Amino acid sequence: MVTDQKHSSDISSEQEVIRHTKKLAQTFGLNEQNAEIYSALSGENRALKKQLERNVGSLKIELEDLDECVDRETVVELIHEIALSPNIKKCKGSGKRKKGCPS
Repeated sequence: MVTDQKHSSDISSEQEVIRHTKKLAQTFGLNEQNAEIYSALSGENRALKKQLERNVGSLKIELEDLDECVDRETVVELIHEIALSPNIKKCKGSGKRKKGCPS
């Protein structure tokens, strides 16, 4: 019950803040400026979204092309060979800093 009253109070004070903000915006002519800015930003947002969609589509095509050229199993085998290579320095777990390992 107390939670409901506090929630109701929060909502009414929030609505009051919104009303005051709208009155101030009207007083200073900010509504027109906000509308212009919103319009400009919306246009930019649409343009960026279209560009992103084109870029993603292009990357998908490149990935499909690459997928046709690369045998995944071969890549996995090469990664395992490299990871298990005795020339690879082990940096974790020793407690001591080894030469060539990040501190």
